[in-house]
This record gives sequence, C-alpha cells and structure tokens, in this order.
Amino acid sequence: MVVITLFAVTISACDVKNTSKEKYKIGFVSNTYGIDDQYFNQAFMEEGLSKFAKEENIYVKKEYQKIDSTSEYKLEKNLRKLVKKDYQLIFGTGYNIDYAVNNVSKKYKHTNFAIIDSKVYQPNTVSILFKENEGSFLAGVIAAMKTKTKKVGFIGGSNNDSINRFKYGFLAGVKMTDQHVEVFIKNANTYEQPKIGTKIAANFFNQGADIIFQAAGSTGIGVFKEAKNRKKELKQDVWVIGVDQDQYQQGLPENVTLISVVKRFDKVVYDVSKQSKNHQFQGGKTLLYGLNEDGIKLVKAKENIEDSILKKVNLYKDQIEEGKLTVPGTEEEYKQFEKSL
Repeated sequence: MVVITLFAVTISACDVKNTSKEKYKIGFVSNTYGIDDQYFNQAFMEEGLSKFAKEENIYVKKEYQKIDSTSEYKLEKNLRKLVKKDYQLIFGTGYNIDYAVNNVSKKYKHTNFAIIDSKVYQPNTVSILFKENEGSFLAGVIAAMKTKTKKVGFIGGSNNDSINRFKYGFLAGVKMTDQHVEVFIKNANTYEQPKIGTKIAANFFNQGADIIFQAAGSTGIGVFKEAKNRKKELKQDVWVIGVDQDQYQQGLPENVTLISVVKRFDKVVYDVSKQSKNHQFQGGKTLLYGLNEDGIKLVKAKENIEDSILKKVNLYKDQIEEGKLTVPGTEEEYKQFEKSL
C-alpha cells in the first residue's frame, strides 16, 4: 500500500504599520509519512520555511492539514483541495507525482506550482532538479580511497533520472580515482521496503563490498541495519553512504555512516517560496541545484574520513565548480566519460 500524505501551512505576512494581515499560503503534497519524519518533509517544512519566514518578517502558524490517502490516484484530488482553499504556491514532492501536478496546474492557471525531482511543462509550474551526480562523484572518490577490499556497492530505489544521476556520478568518482575498484549495482525497485535493502546489502557484503551507497528512501534503512549488525556481531569494517539528508544518526550506535550526499530541500523551499511571494516566480522554467548553487553538499562524520581523502575531494570539488570537470549523469554520458579514463 502506498500512503500519500498532504501537508499545508498558512503563512501570514504582518504589516507593522497596519493591523491587517495578508495571508500567503504554501501547500505540499508528498508520498511520505508525516511532517515530523526527521527526513524529507522536516527539511522542507521546518528548515526552508523557517528561514523564509524570518527574512520576510512573517510568522508561520503551525496549523498543518494532513490528508492520508490510500492510493496515488487521490493525488490530483488533494492538489485541487489546496487550490480551492486559495493556496498561492503548491509543492509536489517525491516521485510519481508529475502527472498529477501537470493535470492540476494545467487547469488552475492562476496558482503557482513547484515540482521536485521531475519536470512539468506548464507556464505556472517551476520544475526543480538536483545535480545529484556532482555530490555522488565526490562520494565515489571517498569510497574508492576508503575501501580496503576494492569492492563497493550502489543500491538505487528505482530506474529513474534522479537515481541514475546518483549512480553514474558515483561510478565516475570511483573509477576516476581507482579503476581497479569493483562496483556492485542493484535497483531495489522500491523506496519503502527496508527488508529488501537488508537483503541486497547482505549480498553485496557477502561478495566482499565494504562500502555501500544507498539512494533508496526507506529501503535504505535496511542497508544501515545490515551494516550495523555486521559491525557489531561480526566485527566487519563496513560503511554506508547516506543520501538526501545527514544520515549520521541512522548509522549509530555502531558508527557506520561514512558520509551523506545531502540534497538541499530546505534551500529549494526557501528560494521558490521567496520568488513566488515577491512576484518573481519562474514558472515554465527548470531550476538546477548543484554544488555551485549550494543545492548539493557532503556532510561527513569527522572521525571517519582521513584528511588526505578530504584534500583529494576538495580538489575535485573545485574542478567541478570551476567547470573544469563535467560529471556524467546518464548512461550515455558515463560511457563517454569512461573512454577518457
């Protein structure tokens, strides 16, 4: 069963010279499990909106509307509910939501929409993509320098453009650093099954991998579980690379989180909310967030990565930001990149 959760927050702009309040309402529709998930939605609602509210001299009333749906076909219905309640900006987040945002934004042309990790070609919708391949490249460099077995793994949630950018960026980083490192790759075909993550991770570890990069949502929790169990029970020196948020805590108490490739969802919410509020909304455009745009960053546990590795990573990071190194994000781009190695 897929659970779709709808979130809405009312932001009231206060004019200190006038007791009247101009309400500005931002809504979210996401296939996840709650606003306090300490993951995707917390980054959206708490961090991004808090910064936006502070700089715009507005306050956020934490009056969240939650509608739990039992299937994805209700997405359009939920989006329309926000439109009819006069939400000026509505975010569609997560995967498999592009069709719903496209249909609703096409009908309600006076409402601003924003979609994350996908594209919708409507004049009142801004599409937001991340350059996951850039952060994943740096994670690949770290993995290639850190592995003791010369074997690492990548687990994706599904075969889509975002996951492919993670995958090919990681592959490129590993191979550019050490072509002798073997990379195991597997798509879980689900973002919601930790047991499948555990099973794939166990298979990779059994084949000798000592580092696994997982980009698989809740399925990745199973990867952490398997790594922690092996480190505790079998005393194996294994690591997991986190994704989307800082997943250091997920690796405790065994300390198996090597580094996390973080997507700045908070920055996306802040930027687009401010643009919409200030009548500068970039409808019809696709916004790309990478290292240069501060949309991708690596968050490390200081004790887990040596200074010599960080020095190498920073050199590559500078090259990417300066345009001297282009990181592949598709299979075709990777094949061309591979020829240059």
